[in-house]
Amino acid sequence: MNKALLVVNAQEDFIGEQRSKKKFNYYDVDELILNINNKIEEYKSDNKYVAYIAHVLPSSFFNKKFIGYGIVGTSGAKICENIKIVCDYYFEKQTANAFKNTNLIKFIREKQISEIEIVGIDVTGSINETAKGALDLGLKVSIPNSCIGKTNEVKYYKVCTRLKNFGVAYL
Repeated sequence: MNKALLVVNAQEDFIGEQRSKKKFNYYDVDELILNINNKIEEYKSDNKYVAYIAHVLPSSFFNKKFIGYGIVGTSGAKICENIKIVCDYYFEKQTANAFKNTNLIKFIREKQISEIEIVGIDVTGSINETAKGALDLGLKVSIPNSCIGKTNEVKYYKVCTRLKNFGVAYL
């Protein structure tokens, strides 16, 4: 069976220079991007799969007015220009759980992937829900601490503890 790296929400609106630093104030974004890129390079060197997951919302009045980020067709919805792109496995999601996208599930099954490693942001939202979604599919899940964006250490450790209890490995 194969292993894949899921790069979740590494988009301009969340970690790019244009992001709202008040809303998306991740600890040391430059180091986070470096660590994510190193992990991507590691997977590429080992001929393992890398898939990019973007949180992209429809361009509706409500989303533009009240959400304001990850809107389809905007530069902010694109993968951050500082993130290495090593393949064209790209999936969009509109919910926190990336596995709500049936094309991602199809990719996992076609490539016979049994284990995933999740990097990106945010551990209290999309990383958490995607990890649980992967476990529901019977996948082995690991999350490298150095490759996860976080804004609140207390919430981060609560989520980590809960996910560890479900069987997620933290590296």
